[in-house]
Amino acid sequence: MNQPKLSPQEATPLWVKALGAIFALPILALLLPSLIVLSVCLLPTLGAYVADRYRDKSLAITVGLLNLCGALPALWELWSQGQTTLAARAVLGDVFLWLLAYGAAGVGWLLFMMMPPLVTTYLGISGSTRAKEMRERQEELVEIWGPEVADQGTAAAQSDESPD
Repeated sequence: MNQPKLSPQEATPLWVKALGAIFALPILALLLPSLIVLSVCLLPTLGAYVADRYRDKSLAITVGLLNLCGALPALWELWSQGQTTLAARAVLGDVFLWLLAYGAAGVGWLLFMMMPPLVTTYLGISGSTRAKEMRERQEELVEIWGPEVADQGTAAAQSDESPD
């Protein structure tokens, strides 16, 4: 007997969701200062996610990971001062920590924008170098086997291309 497939929302009972909320809310309350600091420091990641047109979200991943690395000193500073909202306000008042978090996100944007042209240039140069090496090797083979082998090869290639 074929039963219809349940969607993920229908498959999870309400009591499981309630139990998850019961356990998550105290944890979120304890980590509220960290969440405040991270939410402010990771705003460039949200912007990159919204602006990312690619299916794999490569811009958001690049900016997000570097932004997270830049936000870690702010989180460390918060944890060293104590996990309080007063300490979170003090950490968010430090301009140097903002510069680290947002600067690292800026490096992520630059990295994302600069890599495609660099890779394209590298592949173009390496491709032309490889083509030059193959032409030189072809000339060596013509010297070894003689020009009639090269002529037969081009004649065979032309006969493959011609429609019959």
